[in-house]
Amino acid sequence: MKPYPSEHFQSLIVRPVRGDEVHRFNDLLDEHHWLGHNLVGEVMRYIALEDERVVAVVGFGSAALSLGARDRYIGWKPEMQFRRLRFVTNNQRFCVLAGQSRPNLASAVLSRVLHRLSSDFVHTYGHPVLLVETFTDPMRHAGTCYKAANFTRVGESLGYARRNGAYIHHGQKKACWLYPLQKNAAAILSSDFDHPLLKRKEARTMVDLNRLVIDGDLGLIARLQALPDHRKPRGIRHPPSSILAVCVAAMLSGCLN
Repeated sequence: MKPYPSEHFQSLIVRPVRGDEVHRFNDLLDEHHWLGHNLVGEVMRYIALEDERVVAVVGFGSAALSLGARDRYIGWKPEMQFRRLRFVTNNQRFCVLAGQSRPNLASAVLSRVLHRLSSDFVHTYGHPVLLVETFTDPMRHAGTCYKAANFTRVGESLGYARRNGAYIHHGQKKACWLYPLQKNAAAILSSDFDHPLLKRKEARTMVDLNRLVIDGDLGLIARLQALPDHRKPRGIRHPPSSILAVCVAAMLSGCLN
């Protein structure tokens, strides 16, 4: 599906944030967005520029673990939901910077992001995304830009937040919006059999772990031991360096989950 064609912005460029721009991206969200820069899960960051001037920033992360309105829209079974949730992404942040807003700019930025989003996920994480979800707070805004970009409002959240593995009721219900990046996205995600789109598109580059420097002053363990441990002492069984070393080795070996 193509987003609703907003006003043409000839000089508008929307692209992924480079590694050396992440700090600036975070600072802009901290300054201009009430939720700050924290993105969780499989993160994609985008920056929108006009004549090399930043006009908006957009951030995506992993989809909500459980969202009744979305799950009813898709119609998937619980076992399919958990196995295929990575094919749904959440637009966790979208901010047009102060002083840059004008008619149709927000929908134009969304249009350009949505056009390339799935292919960027394939390049970065080895799989596409078929559906985009997002939330808006009715007390702050009506979600007009999402409606203009052909998102569909499918219901409301129940007013819960997931923290430290538990659900906390805060009572602030949010409007839930969905946008399919692929025709028949709901049918593909709820199918009893894997559609070809759900199969891995791009293999991760694998590193020969026999060549990885583990020990020594400049080895992996020494570098990981320099990281602070913010956990509470009670219940700790393994040092963070050991846990992170296993994770690093797995990721270098091509593990996607």
